[in-house]
Amino acid sequence: MYIVNLYNIRWKKKYTQEEISKETGLNKNTVSQLFSGKYYNYELKTLETIAKFFKCKISDILVEIDER
Repeated sequence: MYIVNLYNIRWKKKYTQEEISKETGLNKNTVSQLFSGKYYNYELKTLETIAKFFKCKISDILVEIDER
């Protein structure tokens, strides 16, 4: 299973969730879920939007975790 890991990227860039939501046009709840580190069924478009905002690849924000 993969989760989105934006915590380290966000702190490197010093953005708040509200700023990210405003700049990307993503819903505040979606941005909050992205930072929660929990699994959600994200659309590819959402991941592309976030990766573009942080100027990184989608693979940079996805982390594979052991489901156990």
